Amino acid sequence: MSKLEKTVSVTNRRTILGLISIITVGLSIRIFYFPNEIPIVTDGYFNFVYAMKTLVDGSLPVGYIVTNSGWSNFLSFLFMFSDRTEPLHLMNIQRVSTIIISSLTVIPTFYLLKKFVDTKWALFGSFMIIVEPRLLLISLEGLNYTLFFFIFISSIVLFLKKTNLGFFLSFICIALLALVRYEGILLIIPFSILYFIEYRDRRSLYKFFGMLGILILILVPVGILRGEATQEYCIDYIFGTVCGQDGVINNFLAGPKFVYTHIIMNEQLSETVTSKMGDSEGEFHREKYGEGGLNLGNALEESFSRLLKFIGISMIPFFGFFILLNFLTRIKNFDRKINFDMKVILVSSGIMLLPALYAYTRGIDEIRYVLVLLPLFCIFSILWSKRIHEKISKNHIMFILLILIIFSSIFFIEMNKRDYVHDMKSFVVSKEIVKVTGITNSFDQGGYIKIAMIFNNWPQLPDSGIDGKVKHEFEKIPIKEFKSIEELIIKSRDKGLEFIVVDENTELFRDLRESSKEYVYLEKIFSYDETERNNEFSIFKINHKLFDLRT
Repeated sequence: MSKLEKTVSVTNRRTILGLISIITVGLSIRIFYFPNEIPIVTDGYFNFVYAMKTLVDGSLPVGYIVTNSGWSNFLSFLFMFSDRTEPLHLMNIQRVSTIIISSLTVIPTFYLLKKFVDTKWALFGSFMIIVEPRLLLISLEGLNYTLFFFIFISSIVLFLKKTNLGFFLSFICIALLALVRYEGILLIIPFSILYFIEYRDRRSLYKFFGMLGILILILVPVGILRGEATQEYCIDYIFGTVCGQDGVINNFLAGPKFVYTHIIMNEQLSETVTSKMGDSEGEFHREKYGEGGLNLGNALEESFSRLLKFIGISMIPFFGFFILLNFLTRIKNFDRKINFDMKVILVSSGIMLLPALYAYTRGIDEIRYVLVLLPLFCIFSILWSKRIHEKISKNHIMFILLILIIFSSIFFIEMNKRDYVHDMKSFVVSKEIVKVTGITNSFDQGGYIKIAMIFNNWPQLPDSGIDGKVKHEFEKIPIKEFKSIEELIIKSRDKGLEFIVVDENTELFRDLRESSKEYVYLEKIFSYDETERNNEFSIFKINHKLFDLRT
């Protein structure tokens, strides 16, 4: 073996060892924060239900929305080989899957960064990605975004290989990306534009149509299956009425229609539209666009102000520091030349922000829409000038930086993670309340009611509602409008309210928590914690006869 071959071999071994070490660190942190006994209550809940319905029905479940269901389809395959007697076990499999995928994202990230920096700094940037706190927390919730982010980076890496196989595989990734989250199809725009800028001969044109053909061959059959499963959903577009949803095109058609109808033309939101929106989103529309006027200007202002806010927040806790430091050190010797690789990153990142602008226009304050910028942030964080590169490449300085990054990440996680202890208590009280009634008041973390219903009825799964989402048979009465427990009982009696859930964070129940003897018509039937200073959750049964006799 020649000296050069030995050097390459040693370098490769060090690179592999570095990647394994980074993956190990990432997995260790995720396992440490893994919520073992707590079910999934966030958006991953729908992925779980849809995956199980797919597995039970043996096909795409009829009546459920198919938008972003690619992750659920993948989960149904994993569940096929798993013990399905316990829903919590399956939810843990869902979480473990996203944790593994999130950790493996280091590999395409490394090869992406290698296009811009040497191996040492590519490993450094990969470490930044794997300990990025938001990506880490998202991976603990079993959400589709983890797989989306992995495929997103992989597609760019494959495209930048600039080989026939790389181009074809990158377009396959775009198809898969669109199935996981429909906005992924937007990546075809920068890839197509930059491909034709770089390659303009006839042979390249034929290859492009081949790449496009593979993408269509993946999306069209899936779109047909999705359309057959959603035939009952018909939407009126400018060109006519369409029944069935493919989960990709229908969403892009619905977006401009919504903006034109309800923002530009100031048409009031109907009950049908409002029912499909969340409470906060509907309230946002009523506040910002309810009075008519120049709504387009308001929408653009809201959209861009929120975009800038979330881009700034996404740089916390460490990307902002490195990007600012890099900018200050390069400001005098700024290179205005942008090579093809950087153009791909910049244009792709910019195009993928379009869904963020639309979401923020609607008041959806979700930072996930701007996390596609993290690879770009990572590049800007480690693309040092030659002079600075030489100064901070010493091992002890890099080690200090790594320690600071991981400590800042853990601090951020501790400040923003879910309160798993409180979540467990919410889940326990939810399981108790669904055993005795189908209606109660809203309470802190009452979202666990829907999970408790699944556990209570397992293996029976909930049906879909008229909006295509999971149908919830349990009714929760909002309590914000009530000023006293008596008012709550009086106004909710006709709805069949017989049990109330009391939590320590609700002001309405403060007197009941301090002196329950005054409420003789309320009988405590469950309490999570009976210690003197801690009674976080309790369930009371209403004795309507004693309530009517109160003075």
